[in-house]
Amino acid sequence: LEETRRFAVAAERCHVSASAFSQMISRLEEQVGARLFDRDTRNVALTPEGEVFSQGAHRIAAEMDASLSELRDRAQRNVVRVSIAGPPSLAASWLPQQMASFRSDYPGIAMRLHDVVSDRCLEMVARGEVDFGLNAQRGNVLEFEAQQLFNEHLYLICPAGDPLAKSKSVRMKDLRHHEFIHSVRSGSVWQQMLPMVSAAGIRDSGLEVTQFATMSGLIANGFGISVVPQFAVELCRRPGIAVVPVTDTKARRPIYMIKRKHRSLSVAAAEMWKRLAEAGKGLTAAPPRK
Repeated sequence: LEETRRFAVAAERCHVSASAFSQMISRLEEQVGARLFDRDTRNVALTPEGEVFSQGAHRIAAEMDASLSELRDRAQRNVVRVSIAGPPSLAASWLPQQMASFRSDYPGIAMRLHDVVSDRCLEMVARGEVDFGLNAQRGNVLEFEAQQLFNEHLYLICPAGDPLAKSKSVRMKDLRHHEFIHSVRSGSVWQQMLPMVSAAGIRDSGLEVTQFATMSGLIANGFGISVVPQFAVELCRRPGIAVVPVTDTKARRPIYMIKRKHRSLSVAAAEMWKRLAEAGKGLTAAPPRK
């Protein structure tokens, strides 16, 4: 009515009769408690109160249009973001490969990757800072939903001159009396390796590092040995380092995808979750070259 200034034309646009449209305007004015239009037999115009109401109505309509447009983009996986947290070892190679494949199919989706240790990953998922995470810890079953992706084999990293370096494979008990270099305590590798190291009688070197590159530098210079998951092996490679598979039954690190319980992922994040699940099926570790 504001645009056409004529009841008959406005009623036709709204696909109702002129009398029905007039009643709609009257009910609206009754609800807001003010006359919105001045009208006579020839002219229809907004009152001052009608001008105020019109401004608010247009603002609400614009916000609704913007919300609907954003939802359509999300449903069509356009102009949206997927944010993932994962361990540095996976974030160095495997995850970027999967993300690149996803971006090739959905170039409009922005990708975010946070390389964080286990405890920080769970924290980011719990707080909603990321859509989901990859972690060797499932987290609290009351707070997180977890789906296992694959198992990582574990490998001994030792100096190339150590007698263990000549072995085709080792067991944890073979590492007895060696000095062990730990990764950071808030990471899943430390949490998994501590009981295995203690049970095997392996000595603690007193060294604890955050980066795998730092660990390999210490090992190459004779400060001890360590055990790392398969995707961390490439981060440890350097001259003077040897890599040997560990064959204990427990020498596996499970990797899970985790998300907040009872919370739906966005359409784009759900598609990425599905892609990773498919990529993780049947993934096995080929023993890395020494």
